[in-house]
Amino acid sequence: MLRVENLSVSLNKEPILKTVSFELHKGKILGLIGPNGAGKTTLIRVINGSLNMDQGKVIFRKHDLADLSVQERAKFIATVPQNRTIPAGFQVRQIVLMGRTPYLNWFGRCSKEDARIAENAMRRTNTLHLADVMADELSGGEQQRVILARAFAQNTPLMLLDEPTTHLDIRFQMEFLDLLLEHVKEEKKSVIIAMHDLNQAMRFCDEVLLLSQGRIYADGKPQEVLTEKKLSSVYQYPIKITRGNGDTPRYIYPKL
Repeated sequence: MLRVENLSVSLNKEPILKTVSFELHKGKILGLIGPNGAGKTTLIRVINGSLNMDQGKVIFRKHDLADLSVQERAKFIATVPQNRTIPAGFQVRQIVLMGRTPYLNWFGRCSKEDARIAENAMRRTNTLHLADVMADELSGGEQQRVILARAFAQNTPLMLLDEPTTHLDIRFQMEFLDLLLEHVKEEKKSVIIAMHDLNQAMRFCDEVLLLSQGRIYADGKPQEVLTEKKLSSVYQYPIKITRGNGDTPRYIYPKL
């Protein structure tokens, strides 16, 4: 589905990502974890085309993403940014319909099919009852679900999410991630999600990529990457893990 090859990025001549390579397969959720400044957001921005790379390739379904137009890329990749971007003066229905922008006809009008897809996206994210509400009047959790609905309406095979549960309370965090997981499994989507919560990464991700100082420190199944030794080394703080059956991590916490 997605292949990143020897990706390197610098900002103001400062190396941010250094020869990063990995693959993501259809229907899988890849969690990006690592301390602040490790390069998680930079990696997402390079993949979605909002930031140029110094070297390397991003290949999606045999297409080099550098060769695609903005509109073509938008049919492959939907992004849920770290900060909520809800423009004022729009109803929820209108915000979700913005996800259909890459598919609009020459007149820039939404079709009945666009409206059907947007309505289905709102239904999947439990926001259909908010369709006629002004989006800037919603709570933080509701706004984040609307942004997720917009990404669902974009109907891309790949979704990028940059710390989407930041500033949400525990209820809205779990609701958001449960909706995402359900969508991925039912629609066979592929997802890259940057996360700070290691326990959520353990629960929701099929694979985990642990970044440290712009490089991949470890990658693989959560039980392979989320170990006390690896996490303590990268975060430079002692980490403890309780175990369930076998070697499966059960709960990750800083050692007091």
